Order: sequence, then C-alpha cells, then structure tokens
Amino acid sequence: MCHKFLTLFGLALVLLPVQALAKDGWYMGMDLGIAVAPEMDVDGRDNDLGSTCDLYYNPKGYGVDQKGHQCVHTDKSKGDSWTNDVDGGAGVLAGLALGYRLGTFRVEGEYFYRTATHDDKSAKTIYDDTPSGIAEQDAELEEAIAGVDDVLSHNFFTNLYYDFRSDSKLTPYLGLGVGVAHVSLDYFSRWKRSNVPDDIKAYVAYVPADEKRTHQERLAGATTVGRAKLSDTLFGYQVLAGVDYQVSEPFTIGLKFRWTDFGEFQDSEEWDQLRSHDSTLGRGTRVRYHVTTEDIQFWGVSLNMKYQF
Repeated sequence: MCHKFLTLFGLALVLLPVQALAKDGWYMGMDLGIAVAPEMDVDGRDNDLGSTCDLYYNPKGYGVDQKGHQCVHTDKSKGDSWTNDVDGGAGVLAGLALGYRLGTFRVEGEYFYRTATHDDKSAKTIYDDTPSGIAEQDAELEEAIAGVDDVLSHNFFTNLYYDFRSDSKLTPYLGLGVGVAHVSLDYFSRWKRSNVPDDIKAYVAYVPADEKRTHQERLAGATTVGRAKLSDTLFGYQVLAGVDYQVSEPFTIGLKFRWTDFGEFQDSEEWDQLRSHDSTLGRGTRVRYHVTTEDIQFWGVSLNMKYQF
C-alpha cells in the first residue's frame, strides 16, 4: 500500500505545474481524522485466595488444611489469571502541532487526542497451575467474561519529517516521532457461579453433611464484578507519511497517515464486588485485579492543514 502511495506522489510531482516553494520558518498544523485500533489481547490476574479462604462463606475454615491453603496473602499468592481476545475498534483523531521548517526537514511538537470504541466482551481463557496451564471451567462457574469498551488517549509527540520538495504544488513527506501518552480504557469483568446449589463444589466436600446444603445455597449465584476506567502513562513511537498541497503561500492542506505503537499498558483496581460481597475475604486485605495489554496501538488517517508564519 505504501509503495502505491509513493508512486502516485511521484507522478503528481511530474505532472503538476511549477509553484513557489514553502518558506523556511515556523508553521502551525491541525489534524482531524479517524483512528483504527487492531485486536487486543488483554490479560488479567488478581490476588484472590478463593472461596475456601473466604470468611464470608467459610468462617470455620473447612477444607483449608486438606487443600493446602495458607489463607494469607504472600508474594507467592497467585489468585486467578485469565486472558481475553478483544475485537478491534475505531474512533476519532484530532490534533494540533507547532513546527519549524528548514530546507527539506521539519521538526514539530504535536498534541493529538484519539478514541477507539471496541465495545467487545468475550469469554475468558482461565489459567492455573495444571500441566497445560489452562484450567477447565467446571459446571460451578456458569459465566466468565471480560472486555473493553472505549480507549482514550492524550498524546504528546516530537516528530521529525523529511519533505520531498520540488517545484510542484504537491509535497510528499515521511516522518518519525517519539512521545508519551496518557491512555485510559473502560474495562469490564464478570464471574458468576451457577444458580444450582448441586453444581457448587468448591470446599463443600470437606463440610459436614448436615451443613453442606447451607454452604452450597449460600455460594450459588455468587458473582464477582469489576468495572473501571483503568489508566496508564506510556511511551511510544509513530511512523508518519503524507502529502501536502500548496493552496497559497501561507496555506497547505493534505492527508497524513500514521502508525502509532506504545509500550505495555497496566493498571489495577478493586473488584466492585467479590462473590457478591465487598472486595475482601473478611481478612482485612483488599482483593485487586491487575490488567495488562501490549496492544495499545492504532493507525490513523487525517485531513491536515498548515499555516506558515
């Protein structure tokens, strides 16, 4: 695709009439366009110790010794871990830039805002310490989903461009930028146990027979939910290409294409509810989930306007 664009640019340089070159000096730029984000692999984990150690459900500690639980949070506490494949999304891109042109080179500082609406929830792939690393979802766990809605970012970049200048009204260019972004994403996660008491296994195999039904009924339908706007500050880079058209001596308009990629996103939050109660185990320690993704990236196309001072 890039080769086709460069070929068209070259033809335009040959066919268009001669015009005055843009001057060296300061310029201001504006962008308005669309941003498209690819699929995301979103990983999650928490420091939960499980229903066996949950004093809200199992205050007498049935099965703790038999299952080897310490029921204390340590550096080795693994909790649950999971991953989701989230479909791609699209949104808007708008920005401002202040730059300086010197011959065929330009350097600029750029701010742009971009959004992407994924609006996607999918089943979790759940991991544990089995040899395969993938846990089987038994009948007790009726639902396990997670997803991402909106991704927003405020971006600050320094860009360096090379202009393929000639006597034509069209000036193609290539560029490279590095910068930082404050990124936020709307995350959702939900775990729900079966509403059927007989499906509830957990620690109840160790509960006395006369109490077993009570424990099953108490855990049936218990739901863990997390919904939060997670955020992180990321470093990234972008590759840029485009073409400007000289409307008049101070004004140009054009199209700009970019591919932007950032480092790993990560943030954590407490569960809104953990097994239908607050995000603790009744032991004084808050249970939090941690979300990471290496897929904060997008490509964009925008209408660009520059004013030469």
